[in-house]
Amino acid sequence: MIQDVRLPEVSENVQKADVVKVLVAVGDAVNVDQPLLEVETEKAVFELPSPLAGRVAEILVEAGRTVSVGEAVLRLETEAAGDEAIPPDG
Repeated sequence: MIQDVRLPEVSENVQKADVVKVLVAVGDAVNVDQPLLEVETEKAVFELPSPLAGRVAEILVEAGRTVSVGEAVLRLETEAAGDEAIPPDG
């Protein structure tokens, strides 16, 4: 199942953030809470953690882009249960 990962509300009255760095690539296996992106608001720089375990299916943003709260930043391919870790290839 493909799940969109969206930019959450990171702070009160903050509606946008700039993507500083993409920390994953298409095909990477990720676990819950693994950092996906580094983003910067007017107040701070922080890492956006993965809400789900899965494989990165598509990255929808790049460094330098401004994204709004609620906007999809990448897509994860997840198992039906949605919370198991997916081991890396090999």
